[in-house]
Amino acid sequence: MKYPEYLSSARRHNHACRVLKARIDSLDVEEGLEEYNYLVSSLYYLSGYIIECAMKYKIFELCQYSLEVEVDEAECEKVGIDYKKRIKTHNFNKLQNYLDSLISGLSHSSDDKEINKLLQNWTPELRYSYCELNYKKIEELYNHTTRYLKKV
Repeated sequence: MKYPEYLSSARRHNHACRVLKARIDSLDVEEGLEEYNYLVSSLYYLSGYIIECAMKYKIFELCQYSLEVEVDEAECEKVGIDYKKRIKTHNFNKLQNYLDSLISGLSHSSDDKEINKLLQNWTPELRYSYCELNYKKIEELYNHTTRYLKKV
């Protein structure tokens, strides 16, 4: 995988989220509660990946990583990136700390405390779990991730 594929992935996840949101908005919640909850959970899960992929893309871009080489441990080392420590993580705070060391003013955080809580609680394991979520807050999270993606 070459690093611009992180941005492509973020855009694909964004498109999938738009489709999920449209489907959620079209559902009669009382008739399809199980599907509704599943789709809201998927919207949350994919919204997190928008942030993660966008952050990783920006890190590689700022480190002037070659567009021509694969992202791997050896190539990362050549430009001073500790792949295992800095990239191979799903932790937004670790990615943000590294991004902050390269550039200021590109925070993935929100001014909304509830959105930040959703971001803090996001993990890839969400895809395996079921929990009832507030759709309006997940929708706000998705809108936040879309704005962040535009900044990157």
